[in-house]
Amino acid sequence: MRAVTLIIFISISTIVFSKNLTREVKLEFLNNCVKISDENKNIIIDEYFKLGAGDWLYFTTITQKEMSENNLLSYQFAKVRNRAIGAFLKENGIPGRQFIYKYSIFEQVWVHKPRKLKSSVSLNEIQKNKEVSVYSFLNKHGISVQLPSGNILEFKPHSFDGFMDDLITVKIKEYTSKQDFVKFGVTAFGNHGMLETRGMYNIEAFKNDLKVKLKRNASYNLKILDGKTSEDFYSFYADDRNGELVWFKNPNQKFIKTEGAEITKEIKIKESLSVDETSRLLGKFGEFYEDADGNLQMVSATSSNAMTYLERSYIEGTFLTGKFNQLGWINCDRFYQADETITMKIKIDKGISLKPYCVYVVFNDINSVLPVYQVSNGTYLVYDIPKGVDVSLVAIQAIDVDKFKLAFSELKTQEESVINLSSKGVNKTRLDQYLDDVIY
Repeated sequence: MRAVTLIIFISISTIVFSKNLTREVKLEFLNNCVKISDENKNIIIDEYFKLGAGDWLYFTTITQKEMSENNLLSYQFAKVRNRAIGAFLKENGIPGRQFIYKYSIFEQVWVHKPRKLKSSVSLNEIQKNKEVSVYSFLNKHGISVQLPSGNILEFKPHSFDGFMDDLITVKIKEYTSKQDFVKFGVTAFGNHGMLETRGMYNIEAFKNDLKVKLKRNASYNLKILDGKTSEDFYSFYADDRNGELVWFKNPNQKFIKTEGAEITKEIKIKESLSVDETSRLLGKFGEFYEDADGNLQMVSATSSNAMTYLERSYIEGTFLTGKFNQLGWINCDRFYQADETITMKIKIDKGISLKPYCVYVVFNDINSVLPVYQVSNGTYLVYDIPKGVDVSLVAIQAIDVDKFKLAFSELKTQEESVINLSSKGVNKTRLDQYLDDVIY
């Protein structure tokens, strides 16, 4: 029976692993010990870190000497040691689905490295802490507002599904600095690689607390103040893939250089305006009147005793202006072209950690932050980054509401064997201070 089982195991292994590399790692347990030593812990993490995507390794925990001295006891030792290795792998962020227990002569632990690693960065939950800009306006008026960043968002009249007199509320979260990208888990990774960004936004629209969409074929404009014009930037839209943003370019929506911008504000008046016949005009979109400064303003009656008008003002400056036809996650981006790219390996606190980190590559010379991908809780990889550029590596672990671990390093990207980082404990205030100091 054992012979039949062995033949079946070999046959299955040949089928499953024929396309992937598999290698053995021998662990030494001295004096019949079953506890994993620090040396063995480092070996386990290091060997798994070195493993290629889709490959397997298996651990042998019994020596020839132990087998010759007591074969039955060796069999028991193997089971206990293998379960300890499995528990250690789980503690360090390697899911149980990635390893199995198999038999040859004795039981062994087989561990698989997935072909696709998950991002260490996620925007789930943390987004609730981001400040929201809220603007309400009548659908028939539209709105043009200046955001806290100084950038302008323009919605034309009747841009949203529904009736002309619907009250639309737009909620906007904007992320324009590298500090924002790190603090809120918003990163510049596109479906074709690394991006340089002029700002990322999350835009939602509501009517009576229910989400509304743009009308079919409607669009709105984003104007970026003092936007970089030496390179071509385009409208990008993001898919949220379990907390990781992946950006897609619309090649038909290129940002262009424009001068000046108009912003509007709805002013509500309780009493009807007293406007004489000579100063009141009827235009294509309704009634207008001339204000004290000689500007033509739109008037719209909202009740017999109240009305609103749109107050307009003009902002001078050079803008990078682009068009969007979807709400949700939007971005003004370009794909960053590098002459040569590399893969970097990062280890935090010797690679052993009970909790994962959020790890970022922050580029010093361009407005871009990339997510780093998790191998285990203490080991990470980042792919296809430009070689020979100045970056900051930032790793953050949330332990409690006001308790964190922070690790960072400033370096020039190059293909080293492993970049080693050491973490230190900080509170929320110190964390924010550190991030402001190391991200620029």
